[in-house]
Amino acid sequence: MIFRKDVVAETADAYSTLSAYFQDVRSFFEVLSVRFSLPEYGVRLRPIAGNELFSNANSYLLSDDSSYPYYLWLPSWLGRFYIDADRIPEGRRADDVSTAHARHIAFVWPWLGFNDAYVKDAGEPECWFGVADPQPQDPGETVRTTAQSLFNHFRLEHTLDGAHHGWLTGHFTPNSAIGCNLSGRWHLRRVPLSALTSYYEVEKNVIQPLGEKFSELASGPRAINGAIVNHVGV
Repeated sequence: MIFRKDVVAETADAYSTLSAYFQDVRSFFEVLSVRFSLPEYGVRLRPIAGNELFSNANSYLLSDDSSYPYYLWLPSWLGRFYIDADRIPEGRRADDVSTAHARHIAFVWPWLGFNDAYVKDAGEPECWFGVADPQPQDPGETVRTTAQSLFNHFRLEHTLDGAHHGWLTGHFTPNSAIGCNLSGRWHLRRVPLSALTSYYEVEKNVIQPLGEKFSELASGPRAINGAIVNHVGV
């Protein structure tokens, strides 16, 4: 057996549907970029990594050293990260800001909703979004590096602490065995993509709650190694 007949028969239609899905993902993030650039909910958010989307696909390698027991050519997760634009010094890129200075990193991750090694199938595609207060062991680590670590090592079901006012909350635990050097906390909401089919729904279900949560956390004190501080330098 080389190509399965039933797969070949459905490939064109399946490709067309997935192509349309990825076009919608692109439009979704373009809308977020425009809305996040305005301080309507108390903060202006600028993306990390420019126009690049974070992805869990392994590229088109015939073999690799992936920790997954299969070849993941199609990205089931895509993601983008954002920091407070006012914490980016003039003349510098967002990527070069230290995580300690940025303090908080917002994230938005569309997910196909199934076939993940660490998350129970959702039944339908979802958008995960929230705000993290990551604290890498290296105080000079940039937000670009931390964002990749967040994307690689976020473990909802292993680090979930509970829920508060509609937000799931949890923590990061350093684990050198998997290359994770983060402590700190995260706040997360999950919404079905089927609830994001209009500008109004995206605004009310993602943009507004994310902006308000970011502003709420940014205006409060920060806990570092159990101590409360009000400012973290560059």
